[in-house]
Amino acid sequence: MGGLAKRKTVIMKQKISYKDAGVDIEKADQAIDSSKKEIQQTFTENVISTIGGFGSMYNLKNILKNYDEPIMVQSIDGVGTKMSVAQHCEDFRSIGTDLVSACCNDVAATGAKPLTFLDYIASDSLNPKTISEIIKSVAVECKKIGVSLVGGETAEMPGTYRKAEYDLVGVATGVIEKKDIIDGAKIKSGDVVLGLPSNGLHTNGYSLARKLMFETLSLKVTDLLPGHTSTVGEVLLAPHKNYSVIINDLVEKKQNIAGVAHITGGGLIDNVPRILPNGLSVEIDIGRWKKIPIFDFLNKALDLKNEEFYRTFNMGIGLVFIVGANNKENIMELLKNDGCVEIGRVIKDASQKVYLNEQ
Repeated sequence: MGGLAKRKTVIMKQKISYKDAGVDIEKADQAIDSSKKEIQQTFTENVISTIGGFGSMYNLKNILKNYDEPIMVQSIDGVGTKMSVAQHCEDFRSIGTDLVSACCNDVAATGAKPLTFLDYIASDSLNPKTISEIIKSVAVECKKIGVSLVGGETAEMPGTYRKAEYDLVGVATGVIEKKDIIDGAKIKSGDVVLGLPSNGLHTNGYSLARKLMFETLSLKVTDLLPGHTSTVGEVLLAPHKNYSVIINDLVEKKQNIAGVAHITGGGLIDNVPRILPNGLSVEIDIGRWKKIPIFDFLNKALDLKNEEFYRTFNMGIGLVFIVGANNKENIMELLKNDGCVEIGRVIKDASQKVYLNEQ
């Protein structure tokens, strides 16, 4: 029996460039070149590499001489679907603040001082103006808190992302003396829970907020938020607060802090238990702080139980300190200009959870 004849493929040379395939290397180069000034302004004397090298180099000699047992702390994070809001608004001026804050707050929550930062930006097709705006916003926030933007990656990946869609990721690295690590191990029953206010949603809860505002209520980013004087876009793009300098200042002043929780995805409900030792829980008095407009709006517009609200959103508290009752007044005095408020207490309870008390 005769088999099917094998098909022969004749390959003719095609005149197709990398640019024809959707990758324009010059675009990325343009964006980086236009951001070099801002990037270099973040450099300290410890940065010994230049922009464009294969790896960033950071001299630790002057840093480590101040430590007996230095511990490196790292964090990687993104900005979630807040990036979609920035795209709708065509405004990327603060998205770098969000990224740096998300990463550096996590590093500082251990007591560590953030030192360096790396960013990763990817899209289906790079827009040099947008990329430059993002990089500059990252650099501005890094400079503000004394962190060096030592490198990054810009990737153009046609077919991977939707048209004009961007992904943004950052990595922060810091250092702390081992004996000064804040990990919650010293938290005890009777300790006080203090909170610092957030600026808004920060970088969490955007999938629900976007679905409510844009799909269910058909709001536009240029519409005024119902009952308020700011637009939907302005409210949603309110930058993620950076608490790292505040935390580091308390550590340098040798303040006795038992635990620090950065209130990100999972809200107060999921983030505070991450630092609680076994056998302890926390009671939060949810009427102790002033809610900002976005949360008033969400409370009115969404039919959710309190626990789901406080697990989805930060609800106005961006950072939590747990301190001894005898040190509460001192800490609150140091943080009086930062809006610090007492919001709860640590209790003996094996469930290791957060209880919400309505007032």
